[in-house]
Amino acid sequence: MKAQKKALATDISTSVESKLAEIGEQSKKVKKMIQQSAKKLAAKLIKVTKKEEKKKLKAKKTKKAKTAVAIQ
Repeated sequence: MKAQKKALATDISTSVESKLAEIGEQSKKVKKMIQQSAKKLAAKLIKVTKKEEKKKLKAKKTKKAKTAVAIQ
């Protein structure tokens, strides 16, 4: 979980920094803010994907239960 979050945050910050590098050189403060924002965004994205997975699993279980009742 932490490794996934860290990798995602790194990818996000690298992408943003590369786009900003086209404009010009960024200060350390800007780079630090980008990294912090990327960490927050990665955490939110992981949280949302987990919720989606739980919803899908719940829907599958409900569907299986309905089909089992229909068969009986």
